[in-house]
Amino acid sequence: MSARFGLIALLLLWSSLPVRAADDVALAADRAKPTLQWCLHHLPPRHSYLPGQQPTGPMVDMMQELATASGFTLTFSPPTPSSRCLKLLEQGKTDLMMGLVFTETRNAVYLMAPFDEVRMTSFFVAPHSPQLQNQQDLRGRIVVLTKDRVYPPSFLKLLQELHMRVVWGKDLESALALLLYQQAELYAGPLHYTALELQKNPRFKTLKLNDWQLPSDPSQQSYLAMSRLSPHRDLWPVLTAELQKMVDAKKTHFY
Repeated sequence: MSARFGLIALLLLWSSLPVRAADDVALAADRAKPTLQWCLHHLPPRHSYLPGQQPTGPMVDMMQELATASGFTLTFSPPTPSSRCLKLLEQGKTDLMMGLVFTETRNAVYLMAPFDEVRMTSFFVAPHSPQLQNQQDLRGRIVVLTKDRVYPPSFLKLLQELHMRVVWGKDLESALALLLYQQAELYAGPLHYTALELQKNPRFKTLKLNDWQLPSDPSQQSYLAMSRLSPHRDLWPVLTAELQKMVDAKKTHFY
C-alpha cells in the first residue's frame, strides 16, 4: 500500500513540473522587467488614492495597460502632492507623472508626450458672480488665477483682449477664498483639481462650476512626463510609441 501511495505521489510531482517550470519562467520574466514608479496623489475621477489603499480609477487602468504594452512593471509612490512629485521627477527620484501642462522649462528637465486635452481654464462662480452665458459676458470682469498653475498663453491673451482684471492667489485654496469673499467675480483653473477642492472643503460649498465654458482648445494638451534622470529613460521611445497607439484608439480621454 505504501508503494502505491509513493507511486501516486511521484506521478503528482511529475505532473506538476511543467506548471512550476512555466511559473518560474513567468516569474523570471517579471523580474527582468524594469520597474518604473508613477508619482501621484488622490485626484478623482482620474484616480482615487486614499491612505492605506491601492490607487484605482480609469487613469490607473490606462497606465497599467501602457506598462504591459511597453514591457515594464508599474509601481506607485505614496500619495504625494503634485508640487512634490515635480521635484522628485526633476531629481530622478521617481520616474513618471501624468497630467502635466507643457512648458519649455519643464521640457528641459522632463521627457514629455501628449495624451489628452487639458482643461486649465474652467470657470467657477459664487453667488455674487455675474451670469456667464457667452464669451462677451467675461468682458471687464475680475477673475482670480493661481500662481502655482500654468495657464495657456492664448488664455491670458484673451483675458487682456476682454479687458479683464486679474488678481492672483498663491495657491488654489487662497484663490477660491478670494472668490468666496468677493475680491473677485470669477475663478479660472483646472477642472478636476478645483472640483476636488470644492468637494473636500465645506467652506467653499457655495462655489460651483459655471454651466457655460470657453470652447476647448485642441492645441492645449495634457502630458505624460518621464524624468530625464530616470535609469529607465532608454525605454522612452517604446513607451511613447505605445502611448500613441492608445491615443489613436481613444483610450486616453478623461474629460
